Amino acid sequence: MKIGDLVKFDYVNGHTRAVNNKIGIYLGPKPLKREDGKVINNFMVQLLGESDPSLCDGSMMRWLKVYSEGR
Repeated sequence: MKIGDLVKFDYVNGHTRAVNNKIGIYLGPKPLKREDGKVINNFMVQLLGESDPSLCDGSMMRWLKVYSEGR
């Protein structure tokens, strides 16, 4: 996956209605460095229909796929 790819989240779970089965544009990694020095791997996605990009925890990448019309 690369910056600018059209992507789609699979169904994650019932608590993630904001991203379940949604399509957007992958904006790339957005790591967060905490005061204690630990780096939290996040990424950004601009979901279609949303005015602001979404910051997602890196563990959610397993539910994110490059979208193609035939899928």
